[in-house]
Amino acid sequence: MQHSTSTPTSRSAHTRILALASGKGGTGKTTVAVNLALALNRAGHTVCLIDADFGLANAEVHLGLPAPLKTLEHVLFEALPLEECLVPVRPGFDLISGSNGVARMAELDLEARRRLVREFTALSGYDFIVLDNSPGISAQVVSLCLATREIILILNPEAASLVDAYALIKVLKEHGLWWPPLVLVNRAESGMQAKQLFTRFQETVQQYLGLKPLFLGVIPLDNTARRMSAAGMPFVTLRDDLPASQAVMGVAKLLVERLNKEWTRNDPAVFFESVVVRMKQRPEFGLTGLLGNLSGVAPSSSQPDVYMELVALIDRASALCENLLENPAYAFVRDRFGLVRLAVDNFLHPLDRLRSPQGSGKHRILVLSNHEQMRTMLKEIVTEMGYDAEVCMPAHGGVAQSRGTCNLMLVSCDRPESLIRSTLTQIPELPLVLLTGFGTSSLEREFRHRTVAVLPRPFHVDELRTILQSALR
Repeated sequence: MQHSTSTPTSRSAHTRILALASGKGGTGKTTVAVNLALALNRAGHTVCLIDADFGLANAEVHLGLPAPLKTLEHVLFEALPLEECLVPVRPGFDLISGSNGVARMAELDLEARRRLVREFTALSGYDFIVLDNSPGISAQVVSLCLATREIILILNPEAASLVDAYALIKVLKEHGLWWPPLVLVNRAESGMQAKQLFTRFQETVQQYLGLKPLFLGVIPLDNTARRMSAAGMPFVTLRDDLPASQAVMGVAKLLVERLNKEWTRNDPAVFFESVVVRMKQRPEFGLTGLLGNLSGVAPSSSQPDVYMELVALIDRASALCENLLENPAYAFVRDRFGLVRLAVDNFLHPLDRLRSPQGSGKHRILVLSNHEQMRTMLKEIVTEMGYDAEVCMPAHGGVAQSRGTCNLMLVSCDRPESLIRSTLTQIPELPLVLLTGFGTSSLEREFRHRTVAVLPRPFHVDELRTILQSALR
């Protein structure tokens, strides 16, 4: 199937990638995604809408289209050319149904990832890519959001929506979010209600998470627009006189005109490769389950602050407990900057303590992780750099024989850490590069005396390459 004819715009050829997300279902996120994409297209921009809701991919229903026969899953796992799953909606506007393809990205091996990069280069011709994420918090949602600089969080004036939105931002921050997400209040009874809601939400997030969300706009409660969406009739193109249509077009105009120095860096191929790498790192979500339970209480929508304060209090208590275990100054640096951290011991024992492998002049790295996908990905990275890679499964016999053959251990601090710890003690003299970041790792403190570098997850492949090259130079 051929994609729609794209009309070049006067803007830069770079693609902006907008990731729409919500902490819970039922916020109207897909309705907003569809109509925002149409509004951007009506403003003269080429747009590709990617329905990444693998649980209920139904963007085509909102557009009044039949279910696509070919999806992103066919592209990733059946070698279908990307162009064949593009569904033309109108000139300059195409749809891609993600089906279960995005959720399965972590399954891609090295060759499949290379093909993915080649295929998704075709999307660089669009001005905008709009991603309609699954509701809630998952590895897929976190990976898609963190791979772009423009995250749009859809809120409703309901307590459950606020609590789950806070939980989503908290998880995103724990996994590397440092830039402010954009907040769009949907189905507000008035502009004043929306502004008050956003102000309370912004203050809570800023106080307890150190991030300051930005107000993108408000879409009013519009029963006519809601009925049209339910009937598969996008209101932006069919009734531009409706209050909801006017609001969405205003948001589109603001997005086009707002200053964002980061957006020029977007490249669809690099974006999706980054998503795969992040998903392979298997994010873990600390208090997510607890927050999900809190949001399921269905509190009164007239008192959202009580539940917001409860969640924030739990978050604050957790942070205080963590500070008891570490030097406060060190924790401050780690939490605020999230940069590559060198162990204190590295200053006392320089990198020349790295051992040369016996019988070979080529560097060899021992890869250690509890998860097969992570072991495979790290081995691929090491091999691509020209080093030899030896993969080790924790608590598996024979690891001691690597003492005389490897220079360095590349360790993913996965749970259960007891398995990792047992393996590390079997080779007490081999230097370590630790991959941490999903919660506090006791391994970093226990093996500080032999750690060369610490890299928080989610990491960029280039960061890891730089560290390994420095360590083995």
